[in-house]
Amino acid sequence: MDIKIGDTVRFLREVGGGKVTGFRKGGLVMVEDSDGFEIPMLESDLVVIPSAKKYFSKEDEKNKQTKINPLIANKTSCNLENTEKKCYVNFEERIIKLEQMVNKLTRRLEEIEAANSLRIHAKAAPLTSPTEKHKKDDIIEIDLHAHSLLDCIDGLKASDIKEYQLKVFRKTMDRFKKDVGRQIIFIHGNGDGVLRQAILTELKYTYKHCQHQDASFQKYGFGATMVIIGKK
Repeated sequence: MDIKIGDTVRFLREVGGGKVTGFRKGGLVMVEDSDGFEIPMLESDLVVIPSAKKYFSKEDEKNKQTKINPLIANKTSCNLENTEKKCYVNFEERIIKLEQMVNKLTRRLEEIEAANSLRIHAKAAPLTSPTEKHKKDDIIEIDLHAHSLLDCIDGLKASDIKEYQLKVFRKTMDRFKKDVGRQIIFIHGNGDGVLRQAILTELKYTYKHCQHQDASFQKYGFGATMVIIGKK
C-alpha cells in the first residue's frame, strides 16, 4: 500500500479515520482525525480512500484556518435564548470526547511501545531451529524464564513478559502438533505460579487433546510441566 501525506484513510480494526499528516519510525503513520488529534497507526491497519470526500467538514477547516477557539465556536452556535445552558452542555460533551480520545491514544501508544520493546529485547532464536531434526524419542526442553527469552526486561510490564512467554509456548505446541507421543518439557519456574496456571489453562482449552503432568521433581522441582502431544 502506497500511503502519502494528505491521503484520506480509514482504520481497518476500529471505527474512525482521518488525514495522513506524516510518518514516524517503526512503520507508524500519523493520522489526524476530525477533532484535530494525531493518532499513530500501523500502516497495515489503514486503507486509503482515493475517491472519498474531504474528511474534515467545511466548518472544521474554517475554524482551523482562522484558528478559532473550539469553545468560542461552540458559543456562537448557541441560540441567543439559551446561550449559557447550551454552551455548557456542548463544553461538557467536548470534554468527555477529549478524555475518551486521550485514553484511546494512551492505550495505543502503550501497545505500540510494548510491542516494540519485546521486538527489541527478544533473543534471535528462543526456539530450536525449524530446520533442526529431532528423533521421535527426543524430549524437547523449552525454558520459558524471561532471562532465557529476552536479552533485557527493563521497561517491560509483567503482563507483556507473560504474554511473550505464552507466545513461545504456543509456537512450540503448534510446531510439534503432528508429533503424536512427543514429550515437551516447559520450564516455567516456581515463582507465584501465574505462568504455570496460564499454561494449564491453554492446555485445558486449546490443546485439550494433549496430556500433561508435572515434570521430574528431582530435576525441576515444581518448576516445569511435561506435555505429551496427542492425536486430535
